Amino acid sequence: MVQTVPKFKSSEWKSALESLKLVFDAHSIGVVLLDALERRSAEAIVAKFGKGTIKARLSSVPRAELIGPITGWFFESEEVAYQVVKDMDRACQKERHIVASIPEAQAPERVGSYRAIALKRERAKFVWALARDERAVVRGLANNIIREFFQEVADQERAKETLDGDGHGLGEDVEVARRIQAQAEQLVEATSRVSALESKLSRFEAERARLMAEIGAKQRGQSEASEAKEDLAQQLRGLKERLEDLEIKEREAEDAKAREIEARAVAADLQQKVRRLEKLAGAADSLTQLQQELEDGHRRADELNRQIQRLEQGHRREREELDRERQRMRRDLDQTREELRRARERIIALESGDVDASRAPVSRRVLLVDQANLAATARDAHGRKVDFGRVRDALLDGREIDRAVAFVVDNGGAAFDGFLDVLRRNGYELRVKKPKRFEDGRSKADWDMDIAIEAVTESERSSEIILATGDGDFAALVRFLKRRGLRVDVAAFPAGLASELENVADRVFRLGEDVLE
Repeated sequence: MVQTVPKFKSSEWKSALESLKLVFDAHSIGVVLLDALERRSAEAIVAKFGKGTIKARLSSVPRAELIGPITGWFFESEEVAYQVVKDMDRACQKERHIVASIPEAQAPERVGSYRAIALKRERAKFVWALARDERAVVRGLANNIIREFFQEVADQERAKETLDGDGHGLGEDVEVARRIQAQAEQLVEATSRVSALESKLSRFEAERARLMAEIGAKQRGQSEASEAKEDLAQQLRGLKERLEDLEIKEREAEDAKAREIEARAVAADLQQKVRRLEKLAGAADSLTQLQQELEDGHRRADELNRQIQRLEQGHRREREELDRERQRMRRDLDQTREELRRARERIIALESGDVDASRAPVSRRVLLVDQANLAATARDAHGRKVDFGRVRDALLDGREIDRAVAFVVDNGGAAFDGFLDVLRRNGYELRVKKPKRFEDGRSKADWDMDIAIEAVTESERSSEIILATGDGDFAALVRFLKRRGLRVDVAAFPAGLASELENVADRVFRLGEDVLE
C-alpha cells in the first residue's frame, strides 16, 4: 500500500521523516534530488524558503546550484523537508506503486535488477520509492543500492586513476582496474538496454491506456443507451399514470353530475320545507322554549367542564403525593440497606473474633470508573459527553474520596491526550488500554476483569467502594464484596443501569444531565 504524506507536525509525519533520515545522508539525498526532483518544484522551494540566497534569476541557475541549498535545508527545516517529501512523492508516484506491488519476500531478488552505476532520473525515483515504502525490509534495500552505487563510483575512480598512471609496479592492480572498467562499460550497456526496455514498456503502457480509453468510451455509450432506455420506460410509465388520472377524473365528473342532480332534488325539497315553515311562523312560543333549552344545555356543559378541571387538579395532587411517597420509600430503602450492611459488618466482626464489635471500621472510599460504559450511555441516551470531574463531585456526598481510578479505552484521535490530562487534573489515576482489532473489522477493549481485580485488591484496605458503571456483569462482584463486609455503591445513568446490578447495590447514584458537558 502506498503511504500518503501525513499531516504536518503529526506523530506519523515525524516517524516518516525519521525513516527517511535513516536511509539518506546529505550526500545521497542530494544525488537523488538532483536526478528526480522536478526543476519547477526546486525553483518553488528556493523561492519560498531561500529568499536572498540566490541573486540571479532562478530559471537561469544551474540545477545543481538549486539542489545544493535544498539538500542542506532538508536536514535543518522541517517545513522544507515536508515540501520536498510532497513534491518527490508526486514526481515518483508511478515508481512507488511499482515498489508497493512487489511482495516483501521477493523484494531483495527483484529490486537487485534495478541497480545501475548512475542514479539517473528513473533510478533516482526508484530509490526514493524504496525509501518511502512502509516495510522496513524494503527501505533497507534503498540503503543497499545507495551504498553499492557509491562503492561502484569509488571503484571506477580508482580504476581510472590506475589506468591513467604509468602502470609500473602495479601488476595485478592494473589488470583488476581493467576488469572494473570493463564491468563498468558492461553496466553502462546494460543500463542502456534497461532504458530501451523501459521505453518499450512505456509504449506498451500508452497502448494499454488507449485501449482502456476505447473500452471506457464503449462502456459509456452502453451506459448512455441504458439510460435512454430507462428514460423511455419512465416516460411510458408517466403516460400510463396520466391515463389513469384522466380515467379517475372522468369518473369524478360523472359522480359530480350525479351529485348535482341529487342536490337539485334536495334544494326543491328544502324550498317546500321553507314554505311550510313560513306557514308556521306564528309558532314563536315553541322557538323561545327551544332557545331556553339550548341555554340550559350550555350551562350544564360549563358545570361539567369545571368538574373535570377539579378532578384533574386532584389527580395532579395525588400524583405529586405519590412521587413524594416514592422518594420517601426510596430513602427508607437506602437507610435499611445501610443498616443491613452495618449489621453484616458487625456479624462478620463477631464471628472473626479478631475485631472489637463495638469499634467502627476505618472509613476509606474508593471510586472505580468504567469510562467506556458511562461514555457510551451518555452518547446514546443524551447525545452528549461525560464531564468526569462533575461525576466525582456528585459522588462526594459530604465525604472525601480517598482514591479514584479511571479505566479508559484508547480510541485514538487528536483530542485523546487532552482528555487524559483533564482526568489527571480531576484526581483520577489512569488505566489505559488500546482496543484489539480483528480481521473482520470488529474491535474489543474489555476492562471487566481488571476492574474486578482492582476492587478485590482494594477490599483488603477499604470500607466502601463506588462502581461507576451500569454493566450487569458486575453484580457478582458486588455480592462478593458485600460478603466481605464492604459497602458497595453504584453510580450510573438510569438508561444504562442493569436491574441485576441495581438490586444488589447498597446505594445507587443516578447520574443526570448535571454531569454532562
